Amino acid sequence: MIYQLAALGAGLCFALSPFFSVNAVRSLGSVRFNKWRMSVVFFMLAAMAFVTDGWRADLLDWWLGIVISSLVGIFLGDTLLFLGLKRMGPRRNTVIFALNAPMTVFLGWMFLDEKLPLSALIGALMITSGVITAVAFGRNKKQQHNLEQTQGKLLVAVSITLASALCQAFSLVILRQAMESGIDPVAASAVRVGIAALCLLLVAFIANIKNPDKAANKVPMTPLIFLQISASGFLAMGLGMTLLLFGLKGGDTGIISTLSSISPVIALPILWLLMKQAPAANAWIGAVLAVCGTATLFLL
Repeated sequence: MIYQLAALGAGLCFALSPFFSVNAVRSLGSVRFNKWRMSVVFFMLAAMAFVTDGWRADLLDWWLGIVISSLVGIFLGDTLLFLGLKRMGPRRNTVIFALNAPMTVFLGWMFLDEKLPLSALIGALMITSGVITAVAFGRNKKQQHNLEQTQGKLLVAVSITLASALCQAFSLVILRQAMESGIDPVAASAVRVGIAALCLLLVAFIANIKNPDKAANKVPMTPLIFLQISASGFLAMGLGMTLLLFGLKGGDTGIISTLSSISPVIALPILWLLMKQAPAANAWIGAVLAVCGTATLFLL
């Protein structure tokens, strides 16, 4: 049960992170935001792994899987996720990204031969359905907020976030055996984030060389934006992803991914407080469905 609880803890971290991210993403752009975020989080995780003696030789046995997982799940996946966030805001971005849970269940069955019992499949379906209901239909027509504004075509934004969800699903499946072997989740997270940070720094360097005028006109980094980036990075990549990787050490990939995707339901009271508007009835229906699905996974 500890692995499932870790996944729920990751979901809580993922629920809080976007509220620190959205304004910084819209100020800096998705690639620049992610570059700063990964760099800050790498030093956080590297220090944590050093203190907890997580830098062990067994990391080298799984270096290829960790590298591929980093490139697919963080460098590509997170960049696409924040590009989608910039285009359509946190609500719709979250509901599309929640589809990474059923994607992970399918990929776990296909590549890892994970055969979930019927009760687990029903619970996972209830959670995913509850999340989609809570986010997609959980707002009254009169409820508007600047975070909900769409930039560009909605179909393009949906496609971008859907690709991000697929990247996340693939990266978890790739990491499953490595985490099951017993490598330290904090150190593994540090390596993944460090590789992604190097790639993003390289992309930014090339972009600055090709277009120096655009680089000179960038929005400056302010203390407030840096604090937002640091808080978002610590919650999502530092604490949240480490809990998720810990969950993969002993839990089925699809179940762990599904439990961590409950973050939109956890975010309902936060949205209520932020927007000063009670969520619609459908949001609470979705929340109840997700909670029942979670109970099914834990009790049956």
